[in-house]
Amino acid sequence: MNRVSTEAMIQCAVHPGFSPTESDRREQSARRMAARGGMTLKRFLPAMAGVLIAAISARAAEFRLLVGVDVGRYPGTARNVAPSPGPGFPGSFADGDRLAGTSDTGAIVAYQGIGTPLYPPNHVGAMSMLFRRGSVPIPGFGPLPLMGIDFLGGPLLDLDGDLNNGVRSLVPVGGNPTPVEIPGTTSHVDLVFDFAGGLVTLVGLDATGTNEGGPSIGPGIATVLVTLAGTTPTGGAGAGPNPVYDTRVGALTPYTGTGGTLTGVYRIDALPLEYWYDSIEPNSATAADLGSLQQFGVFRGWLVVRDCATGQFPVLTGEGLGSTLWPLVDAGDVGNIYNTAVDAFGDTAEIFEGVPADLFTAAGNGGLPLTDGGGDLGAYFDHVVKPRVAIGSGAFVYLEAAGFGINNSGDPVFTDTVGYDAVLIGEAASVFAAGDVNADGAIDLLDASLLASVLVNPAAHSSCEQARADVNGDGQRDGRDVRAFLDAVL
Repeated sequence: MNRVSTEAMIQCAVHPGFSPTESDRREQSARRMAARGGMTLKRFLPAMAGVLIAAISARAAEFRLLVGVDVGRYPGTARNVAPSPGPGFPGSFADGDRLAGTSDTGAIVAYQGIGTPLYPPNHVGAMSMLFRRGSVPIPGFGPLPLMGIDFLGGPLLDLDGDLNNGVRSLVPVGGNPTPVEIPGTTSHVDLVFDFAGGLVTLVGLDATGTNEGGPSIGPGIATVLVTLAGTTPTGGAGAGPNPVYDTRVGALTPYTGTGGTLTGVYRIDALPLEYWYDSIEPNSATAADLGSLQQFGVFRGWLVVRDCATGQFPVLTGEGLGSTLWPLVDAGDVGNIYNTAVDAFGDTAEIFEGVPADLFTAAGNGGLPLTDGGGDLGAYFDHVVKPRVAIGSGAFVYLEAAGFGINNSGDPVFTDTVGYDAVLIGEAASVFAAGDVNADGAIDLLDASLLASVLVNPAAHSSCEQARADVNGDGQRDGRDVRAFLDAVL
């Protein structure tokens, strides 16, 4: 492709009445235009500067929660946890190392409630899970420790049962219609990466979950929706009640491994988040509201990007990624007061470390340490996560948090305490938005300049830059990509 035809294709992008075919047929006209000092690449870029500066500079990457591991099972073998200081009865915990696919695999999850739930527990084989520590009060005998686990993944739900009314409901509606799966959707967490600025922002969380239910409790309690704090009952974005905590912005740092040569790996740290947990049970005391349970955590983890030149993820075993958080129980927020999402029991709540005879900060309450691969999280990524990432996905993310929660439903088992933890593992098609040709996390004049350069002289650029210059994803690098680039920034 020569310079003049590239300029003609830029004209095609600026003037939709043209097409690349027409520009090629009008090569001579393009030459005359260039000779007159018309819309050349040199002039095109400054002309677009004002528009690009005003454009949104980043787009979110949707990480689809990975599934298909240990279907129907707990993440760990059962162990007894006694209340401390007591007295009381030991409870059976099956959270294990809190990772699916390790050698510590638990038994089949048996549904405990009445009726038939929408889904069997962990029917998708979730790799993402929520953990919440509870305590069952037994009058006259003391508490019974309990570990609740929710398995996240699979299609999103519309609780009004109607896919054709133009509205999605995240709360039960009158008549209690059967919730329906929304075609083409899956549970996901959305992240924006600012590689140049060293920041990561969590901008979306929408997931379906299942659990074992509870004795004498209706089946709706065994299916849950997990959303960002502030989400409206129809799925809109609203302001959460605790913005000082819930900033959703963390640090993003390139990680070069033990030898200093590792590429495509980024450490995520200090990412605080409030997220909400609601069942589909229509008889719940908070059925009409979102935020029945408020969960909080400062997430950390890893972003791993596929090498676009080799098509492979980096080998991570032995690269010093460390292990998981567990058995940590984060007690840093004990005594702090937070705003509630539902004010049925007051508009604020204080965080406790458990109940008097059952303190959740005691040893043995925070899950077990990872032992596979010597506790190397990199080995877990290599052997369990990477084989489940689709060939067409360019990245995966691992996030974990040990946190606390608030229960607004009046539940005597799970209350306003520490011990609300999470693991999220997902894959994304790309962490680079369409138009982010230089892969710095922003769409701006630098991308426009690089796109023009790749179109003019592709041989001077790496295969990765050439791949990202295919902005519209049609396998070609031509004027249509200029139009797609303009669409991305306007």
